[in-house]
Amino acid sequence: MTKSPEADERLRQVVGENTELKALLEKQSNAELTALHQPIERFATLVARPAFILVSLTLFILWILVNTTLLFRHIRPWDDPPYFWLQGLIGVFSLLITTTVLVSQSRQSKLAEQRADVQLQIILLIGQRTAKLIELQEELRHDLPNVRDRRDEQAEVLQQTMTPQAMIDTLEELDEDAGKE
Repeated sequence: MTKSPEADERLRQVVGENTELKALLEKQSNAELTALHQPIERFATLVARPAFILVSLTLFILWILVNTTLLFRHIRPWDDPPYFWLQGLIGVFSLLITTTVLVSQSRQSKLAEQRADVQLQIILLIGQRTAKLIELQEELRHDLPNVRDRRDEQAEVLQQTMTPQAMIDTLEELDEDAGKE
């Protein structure tokens, strides 16, 4: 089965609209970044790379090797073992990384919540549209003379749009029933 050029164009249009929505959500989330959040996000992006671990370990090992070498050459190292300054540097660095991760996670959590809200709205809209389609199909089935008219209980249920509260109530009832079994 071959697709028509019109179908291909419509598919491109739909994908383009979806991509546009995603870009709009990302642009909105980036616009909400304060001047303080921007460097924190850049630092979080840097810290999240595997190369960061390798570079950090390399620098720490280099610090220890240089200080140990200086000690063996009878030159006063800037950080004698047990490497007090290195421990302090690692402690401050750990504090910065932890805080950065927490700030970044908080922002990501808010973004995930926004996306979930958009997703819920889309799901509810799809449910309403589907219910309307079933309703129209049932009307058509009743109106067509060459189609046998019959009662379809499942279609009657499915053509009713479900409110969010009804959905929550139904899920709670199902959970209670599952708990009893």
